Amino acid sequence: MKVKLGDICNIISGNAWSSSKFSKQGIPIIRINNLNKKGRGFAYWDLDYDPKYLISKNDILLSLSGTIKVYRWHGEEALLNQRILKIVPNTDINSNWIYYKLLDSINLIINKARYAIIKNVSINAVKNIEFDLPDLETQDRIVAVLDKANDLIEKREEAVLKLEELLDATFLNMFGLKNPSFQSWNDIEIGNLKKSAKGSMRTGPFGSNLKHDRFKKKGEVAVLGIDNAVDNEFKWKKKRFLSIDEYEEFKRYTVYSRDVIITIMGTVGKSAVIPNNIGLAINTKHLAALTLDESLCNPYYLSYSIHSNPYVKFQLKKKSRGAIMDGLNLTSIKAIKLKKAPIELQNKFEKIYLEIHKQKNRMLHSRDKSEILLEALSQLAFKGELKFNTAVDLEVLMENDFEFFKNNSNKESIILLLERLNKDELNSNKFYEQELYDKAKNFVFELLNEKKIMQIYDKDSKRIKLHAK
Repeated sequence: MKVKLGDICNIISGNAWSSSKFSKQGIPIIRINNLNKKGRGFAYWDLDYDPKYLISKNDILLSLSGTIKVYRWHGEEALLNQRILKIVPNTDINSNWIYYKLLDSINLIINKARYAIIKNVSINAVKNIEFDLPDLETQDRIVAVLDKANDLIEKREEAVLKLEELLDATFLNMFGLKNPSFQSWNDIEIGNLKKSAKGSMRTGPFGSNLKHDRFKKKGEVAVLGIDNAVDNEFKWKKKRFLSIDEYEEFKRYTVYSRDVIITIMGTVGKSAVIPNNIGLAINTKHLAALTLDESLCNPYYLSYSIHSNPYVKFQLKKKSRGAIMDGLNLTSIKAIKLKKAPIELQNKFEKIYLEIHKQKNRMLHSRDKSEILLEALSQLAFKGELKFNTAVDLEVLMENDFEFFKNNSNKESIILLLERLNKDELNSNKFYEQELYDKAKNFVFELLNEKKIMQIYDKDSKRIKLHAK
């Protein structure tokens, strides 16, 4: 049966709360930048409000501007801001089915956007989205499968958040008031931590000298900007390059491995350490680059201090207030003070940081794979091609120990396990983590002992093959 979203859901648009009446306490206001699980940077409201704007856990939200995306709210009770919709399905509709259907339809929603400076989707466009609505029993069956895949994603995201919290706590324990030696450490200005060589602290060239139309998608010299540091770790996002011939003009803006980069325009105070495999690169005017004397300061200590040390962040905020937009210059950065912690302790923090970061990347990689699984299952589900009994059973079973696997697996999931282990390799179609691959092999040995699988000699391949009983 064809229906429009507005016919089966109550769609509530957020309110335009007056920013002059924001408070430091009260009920949080969900703005587009709050639509994530970190729950940071809230404004608060302590005046009267219409209850229709109240958001509770698991409510379905849809952002209409900028990053157009579907969310399930996981935070505490909050109030809905403008340009975000609350979507409340009718009582005879499975609300999780609507959530997954909207996820599956996100590209359709984005294509309805009008472009000005940023993408904007109208409320009427969302209300008029049309799709086939199956009966409630089918909705429930689809949700049961997709929930399993989604649970895998949420477990990974929770693990990532815990690792980030662990790193924050570790940093503060090592370099904050909880360290018994904290009070004995002298303050030192960032300007005294750089290498003595000329140009050890530099910003990029003026915009008129390095215009965007000079950038190429490929080249020998990478051009680094805000996007490479905005997540407080170095990431390749939109790649920009110059030719080696053009590099001569901008050679003095070269960025080196283990330099600290700091965002100094617009989004101020984000920081990252340049990785060892950077190659030839320069920075734009939106970044300051610092080459440190590493006998005095470890780059990971300085970078983390810039974006996570409350004392340093306070100084940055005080120095970065501009008339039109926030901004920093080299003089203000040089004058920022931090504790001159022992270099041995700083170096120890780098090792901890890299180890936690390695674990975090492993979780993010696993989450990305789970998101691909959910997307693939969603496409099959909404096309009516999903095999409900085996769709994500193996992924869920592999999350647990063998006893759980033995009691909950069936022949189909065991066959799938054997198919994935048919080749002794790691790849995206098999097991993309060594730990998971080893776990799968151990499960097979246990299944052999339990006589749930058997070994049969295959004459064609002249190999022993495993088969589910």
